[in-house]
Amino acid sequence: MRQQQATTVVPLPLTTVERRLRDVESWSEFLAGIESITFTSHERYRFTLHEGSDHREVKMVVKLRYQDHCFVWHEISGPPVRGSLKLVAVDGRHTALTLVVASMPATLRSGVAEMMMPNNSTAMVDVRLLEKHLIRSSAAGAEAGT
Repeated sequence: MRQQQATTVVPLPLTTVERRLRDVESWSEFLAGIESITFTSHERYRFTLHEGSDHREVKMVVKLRYQDHCFVWHEISGPPVRGSLKLVAVDGRHTALTLVVASMPATLRSGVAEMMMPNNSTAMVDVRLLEKHLIRSSAAGAEAGT
């Protein structure tokens, strides 16, 4: 199982970041390999994954653990896919985000590629995209007066 982790700090308060991330369907804008996310029922979503020639839908559970400001997700069935996004207030205007993602390679080819190039981290790319997503959505919210 491949596990990756990356951390960044965004110039937004924790409450703003948490509110923006409650829109789970927008996560496809910053999580590599996820084409779309569709809400299906309480804490249940359908993630459409697309990596190379692998294109599949995975039923997922996504929860916000309020006590520690952490979003967690995992597959309902099929190959393991899980992750967490932990939010920590640095001060009143900055939030640290730690993304941890773990998954089994979908195909033999992707498993071999992972063994040959283990330092290929999509988690760092994901947190950079997440920074841009949060700042862009925060700016749009400020323009709209929210």
